[in-house]
Amino acid sequence: MPQLRKRALISVYDKQNIADAARILCESGWEILSTGGTAAHLREHGIPVTDVAEATGFPQILDGRVKTLHPMIFGPILARDDADHRRQLEARNSCFIDLVVVNFYPFETALRDPDATETEMVEKIDVGGPSMVRAAAKNHARVAVVVDADDYLPVCRRLAEDGDLGPALRKRLAHKAFSATAHYDALIAAYFSSRDASPHSTLAIGGRKHLDLRYGENPHQAAALYLYSHQSPLKHMRQLQGKDLSFNNILDTSMVWEVLSRFQHADPFCVIVKHQNPCGAAKRNRLDLSFAAALEGDPVSAFGGIVGFNKAVDAATAERLKPVFLEVVVAPAFSDEAQRILKSKKSLRLLEMPLDYREIHDIRSVPGGFLWQQPDHDIADAAGFINHADRPAEPWEMRDVEMGWRLIKFVKSNGILVVRDGAIVGVGAGQMSRVDSVRLALAKCGDRSKGAVLLSDAFFPFADSIELAAKKGISVVVEPGGSIRDEEVIAAARHLNMTLLFTGMRHFRH
Repeated sequence: MPQLRKRALISVYDKQNIADAARILCESGWEILSTGGTAAHLREHGIPVTDVAEATGFPQILDGRVKTLHPMIFGPILARDDADHRRQLEARNSCFIDLVVVNFYPFETALRDPDATETEMVEKIDVGGPSMVRAAAKNHARVAVVVDADDYLPVCRRLAEDGDLGPALRKRLAHKAFSATAHYDALIAAYFSSRDASPHSTLAIGGRKHLDLRYGENPHQAAALYLYSHQSPLKHMRQLQGKDLSFNNILDTSMVWEVLSRFQHADPFCVIVKHQNPCGAAKRNRLDLSFAAALEGDPVSAFGGIVGFNKAVDAATAERLKPVFLEVVVAPAFSDEAQRILKSKKSLRLLEMPLDYREIHDIRSVPGGFLWQQPDHDIADAAGFINHADRPAEPWEMRDVEMGWRLIKFVKSNGILVVRDGAIVGVGAGQMSRVDSVRLALAKCGDRSKGAVLLSDAFFPFADSIELAAKKGISVVVEPGGSIRDEEVIAAARHLNMTLLFTGMRHFRH
């Protein structure tokens, strides 16, 4: 015998529009089952509700930890629309649940509280909600499941008008539901693993879509930005003006942010990034001067680049930025006067971003999977570098060594960086042979290589790079060491009266 009255189970944390949605169902003859706060909210709005405890014949127990975990709830959700399952429910004086509207305890919101204890976080882990959602999504051939507040009204209106959603929409809602439970579980797993940086047998990372993008790296590729951390600087980023961010903008902006986060407590500092490589960077006693020096490093490559500052952008800096074609400017803040000056550059994106986030994952896609590693946060202390040549480094050279070694890890391997007087003057990036990266970096320098520091992200396999550097007037070479030909490299540096510092730490970047 067909069930005469349809039933919906509603138990939500996000109560926006839920009373209006439930009223639509009631006016169409549906019975509403609910629990606790949701039931009280619906009654306050004049909507008749059947308590879950009445349907199960079993009260909630353990301070509300067990409310819906009962066969008289899960049976009506999981039952197929066939005679045998109907008979089993009727034998227990029960009937189908046709719609499940559920979202979860706010574990994600609780993560934002730095003072929350583990006990408090555990109490925010929902058990019954995800269980009901999974059951309803599994049985989407008959049951509709709603987890998103934006779907409350459209789904209930469709059910009231047509009596059914159809298999395609139920399947889409099921996909959304499974994505929600996966994201929720990933947040919980990440919370418990956040203090353990070792690789586990499984790794759950749940991303929530933050932005739809016009296209990906190229116009024929679809794209979106997903975030898995509520602390992500991209989540807390504030765009003050300019066009929407593109996929490539976000990649380079993220690189700028990475560099700035290593210099957030330094003197006024500027970095310019193009295609995931720094093409200019400088430290000065004023922010506008740091930009001028960074731009001078390679003004051609900086055209259309992404610029970042470790201090608030002031009017003087904005005046220097104004005549240069740039895609994005990133900083912790922009003064009102700086915003006024740059307002006429309508396409220029101004982004305020916090610099104090510390990433715990470095993930790269591979076919059918991903590689995981700890992020390359470590920086060898320049005071501990070992000089393998006779010439000692001067104090001003060591300042360039320290700055350059913080930057070299951001240059694509094979990576070479030349620094002089607190500014990048040459970059050699992404070449398949290290000596070609050296040639490229030195060519960018011109005469500025005299008395400069040359840094390499990995060891020199031969002495040829040292000889090329000496011909261009480089005074200090910095590299990790570790080649089977280290002695040849050391001998060349001594013969050419150069300083050769071994760091003991490699910084490949691919």
